[in-house]
Amino acid sequence: MAYDPSMYENRRRSLMSNYATTGAQNVYQQFLDAQRQQRQFADLNTQFEQAAPKVVSQYGRRGLVGPNVKSGAFRKAMSDFAKSRAKQTGEAQREMQQSNLGFDVQQRQRDEMFQNDLRDLEMEKARQIEQDAMELLRYRAGA
Repeated sequence: MAYDPSMYENRRRSLMSNYATTGAQNVYQQFLDAQRQQRQFADLNTQFEQAAPKVVSQYGRRGLVGPNVKSGAFRKAMSDFAKSRAKQTGEAQREMQQSNLGFDVQQRQRDEMFQNDLRDLEMEKARQIEQDAMELLRYRAGA
């Protein structure tokens, strides 16, 4: 097969197009994931904001909270409530960080694959040029 620059150019363009397409898909997936995480944080905050008055009113009905009333049970309940909120928020943040790390790893892998494919294409092109040159030299030598 003789060296045909258009064939290699078409393959290079195909690699670049595939790289761009997968990159766009990765960015869109990351965008959707970020939206999902924002909704998760908003839902978590809403749940705790709605639950707080209920917790306080339960202790108020039992006479454990109010003016001049300092109940240890109420303080403990509110402390537990705050710890639960902090724990769940922390877990959601860790999930978000892990997800973002996953997207970063995918991006690095995609970049490396693209660079390897380009290097392979260039080596193949150089081999074809070398083979064609060797054949021309043999032809010239009369072989």
